Amino acid sequence: MSADADDALVGDELAMLRAHLDICADCATYQADVSSLARATRVRGATVDPGFVTTVLDRTQPARLGRGGWLRPALAWCGLLLAWQSLAPLVFGELDGTPTHIARHVGASMFALAVGLLYVAWRPHRAAGLLPLVAALLAAMLLGAVFDVLNGDRTPMSESFHVVELSGLVLLWMVAGSPGWYRVERLLRFRRGGVAPSTS
Repeated sequence: MSADADDALVGDELAMLRAHLDICADCATYQADVSSLARATRVRGATVDPGFVTTVLDRTQPARLGRGGWLRPALAWCGLLLAWQSLAPLVFGELDGTPTHIARHVGASMFALAVGLLYVAWRPHRAAGLLPLVAALLAAMLLGAVFDVLNGDRTPMSESFHVVELSGLVLLWMVAGSPGWYRVERLLRFRRGGVAPSTS
């Protein structure tokens, strides 16, 4: 009877079920209940919401490519530079006297970041999904760089290669639709005497 409710019963089995239901009142009642439940769970009334599409689109961060589409080439260039910078530590294990094993780990992280930026340059609608990972990775790298400079292990100039990574993050954020920026704009308008910022 369950298979029949799912329209999965055919042939002799269906004929046997029909014959049994003709002579068994209890099973016929149960079959009617099963069929009624199956119909109730399959068919539901649709609710029309004229603002549904607008609501969904307002909560998304569509990819933005900048005037003339310049963001994608710029992001791809950052990715290529990072891939180039990752070659020495990743392939040769060379990174300013760092142990080979550590150098290769750093190179692998840089190469993965480069691939991520290049992928978004190719598929910009993926930017919002990749942004949290890239932001966390770069924040950890920059924090480590600050500690190294403060400890005297590195100079600010020697850490300047992180500019490429920072540029890549900014470009990725822009392609992702600059999430969070509208809150800053609302706050600035409020401080200028405009409408109070929304709490949503």
